[in-house]
Amino acid sequence: METVIAYLVGVFFIIAAGWILAITVGWNLPYDVLEQALFWLKIHPWEDVVLSACLLVLGILPFLRPRSQRHEQTFLTSSQLGEVRMTEAAMQDIIRRSAQILPGVQNVQPNLRQREDGLEVLVYVQLKPEFIIPDTAEKLQGKVKEDVEHYTGIKVAEVKVLVRSLEAARQSRVR
Repeated sequence: METVIAYLVGVFFIIAAGWILAITVGWNLPYDVLEQALFWLKIHPWEDVVLSACLLVLGILPFLRPRSQRHEQTFLTSSQLGEVRMTEAAMQDIIRRSAQILPGVQNVQPNLRQREDGLEVLVYVQLKPEFIIPDTAEKLQGKVKEDVEHYTGIKVAEVKVLVRSLEAARQSRVR
């Protein structure tokens, strides 16, 4: 229902924009139609009441309906006793812990996407500048894949690493 209302509001704004644009470029038909509609409203008070009541109800309706809760993405694994679901936050915690154990890895921000062939993990990292980036990234990929599969039982299809920045060397002040 909310999406239908959102589409209707969008269509209304598109029509209003087109209407204003048509009047702006000098086309008199939209202006004449608007003038006739306002004149009709002036001479039909009971229809005005019904129309305004309907518009008021439609305007209030989205505020009365409870907003649906955003469903947190979960990842499914199974055990002998049934299914186990893990939230995205839990999976991200596992990935952060796995990555931060490695030397040279500083800040870790994982992003997950479920694919048919398994989980796709995108890891945004900040590395220390003295570490070789390709070697550290390869170790990171292997460690994340190994730990996620070991701790969750969920197959990891791919681990992508994006090095966002290198830790800036801190210079000590000498006075």
